[in-house]
Amino acid sequence: MVVSEGKTHTLATTRAERGANLVSRTDRAVVPAAVAAVAGTLFVLARLLVVAKGDLSRFVMAGRDFVNPAAAPAGLHVFSGTGYDGQFYYRLALDPANLHKTAFGVTLDAGFRIQRIGLPVLAWLASGGQHQLVPDALVAVNLAALVVLAWLGGILARDAGRHAAWGLLVAGYWGFLFSIGRDLPEVVASCFLVGGLVALRRNRPLIAGIVFACAVLTLETTLDVVIAVGLVSVVQILRGRRRPGAFDLAWVLPGLAFVGWQLTGWAVTGVLPMRADTGDNLAAPVVNMVGAVVHYLTRISSPTSLLWLGEFFVLAVVTLFAAWSLLRSRVPAWEKAAWVVAFLVALSLARGIWYGHADFRAFEDLYVLSSIVLIGSRHRLWLPATLVAVAWVVTFAHHVVDL
Repeated sequence: MVVSEGKTHTLATTRAERGANLVSRTDRAVVPAAVAAVAGTLFVLARLLVVAKGDLSRFVMAGRDFVNPAAAPAGLHVFSGTGYDGQFYYRLALDPANLHKTAFGVTLDAGFRIQRIGLPVLAWLASGGQHQLVPDALVAVNLAALVVLAWLGGILARDAGRHAAWGLLVAGYWGFLFSIGRDLPEVVASCFLVGGLVALRRNRPLIAGIVFACAVLTLETTLDVVIAVGLVSVVQILRGRRRPGAFDLAWVLPGLAFVGWQLTGWAVTGVLPMRADTGDNLAAPVVNMVGAVVHYLTRISSPTSLLWLGEFFVLAVVTLFAAWSLLRSRVPAWEKAAWVVAFLVALSLARGIWYGHADFRAFEDLYVLSSIVLIGSRHRLWLPATLVAVAWVVTFAHHVVDL
């Protein structure tokens, strides 16, 4: 009996050691990056084969209202109707230096499109300027950004003393699937945003400033982080904690880049790009959120309403957990300030965004910053992580059967 107990104890110890070794070996940022690569590729392949009928140009969602099939590049599938936003990023990716309202058979619907030049430039570079490769390049750039974002998330997780796999929480936003499936810029913008934060944590303000500049030129909503870094910096200077210096490059450079590109857009179109859609994006705080919740609750029998309410619930849980953890989270002050700015912006988003059926893709800054705050806290994260995983799987299935 004693021998048996000894063997049992030895076996249990061996298993524990193997488990500990496995955890140690997988505690690398490359692990969440690899998971993201597999998951993202599976999503693209499933959507390509089931929905897009083997044609990646269908991800562009080009519509006849803005695209002339006779003048558009060969191989582009053009749907009837208005299409979706990806067609405008596709148009700019054909030649980012061409900012005319109409080119290559595609007409931009509004001047604000040209301020989101980051994804088109990357797709243009990836395609080598070959028009027929642009649809492939848009998807490839988004997939690469998702992988890098997961890698950066793994770095943040290790910074917080957690296993690198928790970095998947940063890259696991279900709204990113909508963006990848329709050639939209949210994943790329988030990748630049988090990359800037990682650089700033490592006291590389010049690199952070350059990466933040790429973020604001990809999606102007990422200015919330730049504004937060600037506010924290000004407060530190006014309180005499430091003098103006190299650190300020982190917010001055992206600010200059944003203003410079806005002036470029103004010179081309006669209107500041950011003014072309302000009314469509911002409104009185809270009102539209409450209205949207009531709207979908009254239609709860609809699958669309159930999906919206489910996604809203998960986003609300993640946000509330982050709010609860904010003061005690071990993230830098500018990341906390950025979360506050992103939260206030989310509450003030316009009716069209709150009532839309886009998997809350416009809330990516709030989600990403919330996940960073949570990772930097001391709380257990299994509940929000499980909810996010469920939302991701449901959204995956939804977009594999619905264009």
